[in-house]
Amino acid sequence: MKAKKYELKFIKKEKIGKDTYEFYFKRPPKFKFKSGQYLKIFLPHEKSDTRGTSRYFTISSSPSDLFFLVVTTKVVKSSFKKKLLSLKSGDRFNSFGPIGYFDFDLKNKRSKLFLAGGIGITPYYSILNTLENKKLSFEILLLVSFSNRDDVIYFNQLKKIELNNSKIKIIYTLTKEKVNGFENGRIDKEMILKYRPDYKRSEFFIVGSVAFEENFLTILKEIGVKEKNIFSENFPGY
Repeated sequence: MKAKKYELKFIKKEKIGKDTYEFYFKRPPKFKFKSGQYLKIFLPHEKSDTRGTSRYFTISSSPSDLFFLVVTTKVVKSSFKKKLLSLKSGDRFNSFGPIGYFDFDLKNKRSKLFLAGGIGITPYYSILNTLENKKLSFEILLLVSFSNRDDVIYFNQLKKIELNNSKIKIIYTLTKEKVNGFENGRIDKEMILKYRPDYKRSEFFIVGSVAFEENFLTILKEIGVKEKNIFSENFPGY
């Protein structure tokens, strides 16, 4: 679907992790998108910081949800996020989208390895919700890292998807503490080899900060993954 301007109506927000919120908007009529896409939100406000009055957000809800359009973000100290937190039910503003899309071909039977850092999990959450009840001809492994247990989001939801679809495997790792049920440490070459020893038969998808993306592009090159099997995005304003 071609990106264009849409008016969004704010419904509510829910805190789902340490400093992390879901923001619910009424889905605009005729707004169609694919899992993994994102949109640009415009929030005019006084005394905006140097990054201005707009940001990009992944759409974390599923395309099958016809009522809500949900974005998930970690709220940091910025004039934009302060304005976002202050929204009241019924507030309206403009957006532009949908934008971007991983080249995710269900007909390609190569296994998929999703790599995410923190809030970069959001496009995968939407994608996996869409795929939960599909009969897949390939395996999907999600490796996602957070600093601490309090930072983790979507753990129960994704583990439920894992239980419902034998082709989907979910691994969370914590970099700053040890907790039962979680891997410990950063995602690295060794962790990839542990869970996907036949990694050269996989397609890799990377979402995170610019540093996260660059780190994994280097790692995957070092272990011999072909460039044509790597798909990555870092979102402006991540």
